[in-house]
Amino acid sequence: MTITSHTDLQKILDYWGLELYHFEKVRDVYKLYTKEGLKNLKLSPLVPARILFVHQAILHLTQRGFMKMTPLIPTRKGETSVCDQDYAYSLFDWIEGRQCDYSNRAELTESMKVLADFHQKSKGFTPPVHSNMRDHLGKCLKHFEERYQDLLRFTELAKNAPKDPFAISYLANIEAFLPMAAEAITKMKKSEYPRLVEQAQLTKAFCHGDPAARNFILTPSHEIFIIDFDSCRLDLPIMDVIKFARRVMKKYHWQYSLTQSLLDSYQEVNSLTANEIAVMKAVFFFPQKFWRLAIRYFDQHAAYGPERLLRKFQKYIRNKDHLVHFQEQFETYQSRGGE
Repeated sequence: MTITSHTDLQKILDYWGLELYHFEKVRDVYKLYTKEGLKNLKLSPLVPARILFVHQAILHLTQRGFMKMTPLIPTRKGETSVCDQDYAYSLFDWIEGRQCDYSNRAELTESMKVLADFHQKSKGFTPPVHSNMRDHLGKCLKHFEERYQDLLRFTELAKNAPKDPFAISYLANIEAFLPMAAEAITKMKKSEYPRLVEQAQLTKAFCHGDPAARNFILTPSHEIFIIDFDSCRLDLPIMDVIKFARRVMKKYHWQYSLTQSLLDSYQEVNSLTANEIAVMKAVFFFPQKFWRLAIRYFDQHAAYGPERLLRKFQKYIRNKDHLVHFQEQFETYQSRGGE
């Protein structure tokens, strides 16, 4: 269904027995004004196996007492969503507030604590049979090795485009970034990554998958809630922590003291072991954004035009020295847990 009117939304809300007074489109959700208060109608592409996994993960968090989210509101028939030929529609209470400001360090550290609590409460989750779980567990080393080969392939492509500005910039920097990728692979092979994967299969925790600022909401009462679970997946929880840190650090020129503060905040809620820290050190060595921008350009995987990709690539390159310094400093970071 293409929602174009009050009538379209009311037809959907009938499944919950709610009367719609007014609505607003806010990014990719609908803010609904009803007699029972403000509601959030979320639209997700209709992939039944994926909806099953995501909704069961949300229900698991609710059952485990995770309070920094709003639970799914069941329909009158007790279903977690209603579907048409294109979308699944899910209903939540609306969280009043704004997205967290990653330039505010207090909001950053509190968001990290919420993420740590999320990981604690995610433990013990058994995905439904036949659900689409996006299982990334144990695949990190393989991905690094594949991406290393990509970087070599892009080098040859760049050599065949001597007048291309992106190719010129790529070749001017590959000798700095390729050894980073190789070092990440070496460190990962020396780490206890396989052991952590085995432990994760027993603890059965999962990741949020998209710990971006837009998914942490600061309420007027100064609480932080986490939203949008469509990207949740099976993986080591530290992969969420790494994603969070990377998104923050690129704005702070890879300032180690901030990463240290963030991880210390995380460990106030959920300790990291020495083995987890060792894997994080390996992952931080891999030049993920260098590879991602290159594959978008050389394999045309993005809707971005070549000029925009080049600008983003050059901006990343300008932070190279900060990244190298961060990698050196992060080698000194210690866990508060055991192995």
